Amino acid sequence: MELSKDSALADGEPPVDILSAPYTDWNWRLILFYLGVPGIIAVYAALNNWAVLQVAGYTGSLLFYAGHAFIPWWTTSIITYFFYRLFARWRPRQLLILVLGTVLACVIILPYSVWLTETFASGWLPGDATGELASLHIHDEIGFWSFTLRASVMWVVVNVVFDRFLGLPRYRYGDLAASATAGQAGLSIGAGAGGNVDKGSGRPSPVFLRRLPADVEETDVIALKAEQHYVKVFTPKRSFMTLYRFSDAVAEMDPEAGHQVHRSYWVRTTAIRKIRRAAKKFELELDNEMKVPVSAPNSGLIKQLAQASDIPVHPPL
Repeated sequence: MELSKDSALADGEPPVDILSAPYTDWNWRLILFYLGVPGIIAVYAALNNWAVLQVAGYTGSLLFYAGHAFIPWWTTSIITYFFYRLFARWRPRQLLILVLGTVLACVIILPYSVWLTETFASGWLPGDATGELASLHIHDEIGFWSFTLRASVMWVVVNVVFDRFLGLPRYRYGDLAASATAGQAGLSIGAGAGGNVDKGSGRPSPVFLRRLPADVEETDVIALKAEQHYVKVFTPKRSFMTLYRFSDAVAEMDPEAGHQVHRSYWVRTTAIRKIRRAAKKFELELDNEMKVPVSAPNSGLIKQLAQASDIPVHPPL
């Protein structure tokens, strides 16, 4: 039984939009970025400003800094995305987009920050006799640019960490454009054209592997999993996430090395440790103890693999 390399696309998988895809799939990375990071900032600031803690207490201090963390963080995200779309034609570097977004956000947020501080001090905590809260905000030009510099450094560092190490593309054009172009055109780069060659198989290295944060050979890949517009790449010890069309990643793998056994999974045949059978359904267990479901139309293929490769089946066929 042959599996179609374009089955994921035929099943209705939407094409990758390099400008919108990184911001439309709500997964744990986006939740951590938009809620987790400002939450951590608010808690850290609340616990480390003893003057405010003495005046407002823990709850009041946390509310105060939450107002100074979440709204500015979301505002900076929106403004940075505005620059990201505005300059898409020229595709400047990621650093420029991030810095422009932070600077404009600081200017826009300044009136809100002043209002929040004054309202909190005079309205919620009228007993602020020491004036600790009222004196927190920046009123002079030097203070504003110092605050903007700190905010810019934090914004750049957090975005780069999420982009490079956590698999969440942040306001970056180059690799996304290359991914979409390679996927839509079926690009295959050989060694003669300046491409990389997989050391294990001698074949041109799949394009999506070059976008991972670590050096991964094609022969190291034991499974691929589709997660919306992303592909999760599994090796025996680690896993990576990259923005890529699943059907294109499958097409770039050696067709003799593995099979797409499910709409969302490709597995390497030699990595299958055992096959589990329940009723008419099959589940694969890989060398890294990962469990992979098998879709019903591929049951015949699994039986063939079990017989040809002598893979144990539980319970027996």
